[in-house]
Amino acid sequence: MPILLTFNLSPEKRAAVEAAAPFACRCIAVTPESFGAALGDLTEARRFFAPVAAPFTEELLVMAGLNDKQLDALLLALRRKGVTLPLKAVLTPTNARWTAQALYEELCRERAAFAAARP
Repeated sequence: MPILLTFNLSPEKRAAVEAAAPFACRCIAVTPESFGAALGDLTEARRFFAPVAAPFTEELLVMAGLNDKQLDALLLALRRKGVTLPLKAVLTPTNARWTAQALYEELCRERAAFAAARP
């Protein structure tokens, strides 16, 4: 079953993300107390307490177990419903071992590099 990990979403925005999914999925709200846990472990919906010194506060969505069609459908549905999320990622075998904090930092580096490359 596809899983959506949400970070720092308000209850209303989290509900909008869940409602936008055009397929059955499990949506897990990850609390800052678990931002130091591996992303792959978080998809198992167990409670992890792996705190980080300064948890990020920006919204983040991590999508796991979606095929290409589901991913496209979800992103289109979010766009159509006006649900904006500054950071989104797909869980991969590589980043499944990363913490949420590490993924956030990598996404910020990528965003900065992309912004710097714009004319």
